[in-house]
Amino acid sequence: MKRLPVKKIALSVSASVLMLGTSATWAQSITVAVAANFQGAMVQLVNAFGASGLPFSGSSFTVTYGATGDFQTAINTALAAPGGTTPYDLFFAADDTTPAALRSGHPTVVQVPFRYAEGKLILWSKYGPNVSTSGSSGFTNPASYAYANGQVAIANPVTAPYGTAAQQVLSRVNAITYPGGAYDAKFAQYTTIGTTYTAVNASTSATTYPNVGFVAKSQLCDSSTGAIRTPLTGTYFEYTPATVNGNPPHDRLLQDAVAIRGRAGSTNAAVDAFIAYVGSTAGRAIILKNCYI
Repeated sequence: MKRLPVKKIALSVSASVLMLGTSATWAQSITVAVAANFQGAMVQLVNAFGASGLPFSGSSFTVTYGATGDFQTAINTALAAPGGTTPYDLFFAADDTTPAALRSGHPTVVQVPFRYAEGKLILWSKYGPNVSTSGSSGFTNPASYAYANGQVAIANPVTAPYGTAAQQVLSRVNAITYPGGAYDAKFAQYTTIGTTYTAVNASTSATTYPNVGFVAKSQLCDSSTGAIRTPLTGTYFEYTPATVNGNPPHDRLLQDAVAIRGRAGSTNAAVDAFIAYVGSTAGRAIILKNCYI
């Protein structure tokens, strides 16, 4: 499968603060790889940390957003090369298994993973069928609804954990095999949950596809209220851990992060200071306001 390049966005945060009567920016360089679902929250965390006046709050951040599986491949490849070092100081994954696998494979440089959020999967129908009245299933089975080809957006189940969750919903709730099933043509697959959301959001009518998609709740979130934004064009269905047909509709989206040591120019103390901020009361408030739990 051809891998598309991840999107790189550089966020520069610089603040001069007075601490103990002296001018101290504590400026360092921090590189962060972030699963696409967490983009909005990460932007807020970086900006809030930069304005906090805490040690190392004057650090500059280079943040790259993409698919968890693609980051795993990139980090593994870099660390496995002769004399190789990590391209990222921190990796915020969309699952809990990928950071654990990196730790297992490279225990001398990959630190113990930590939980930073739990995500939620949403089925958003911008101009498609009303999914809010579909009972526990949310998704209207193509056997009973005439979806057009490419009408339903889904993230790549191989590299994107939210795509894996959507795949599980289709299998467990709707008895649909994807990919490799009878309805493959009805789906449009995207590299990350970020590009999946963008595709659905770009729809302007009932005939511009995809206009239905499995997205992250955080992408439909109003971070000022911590709830789904209003007004929201179309309807949505939020999947919960409650069982459907004896099984949860999908595995919990437990999201772990991990620090990786050894990048040239990196300072462990600066990285650890940002980790501490993410887990602080202020950091947790930002995460919760972005519709994570």
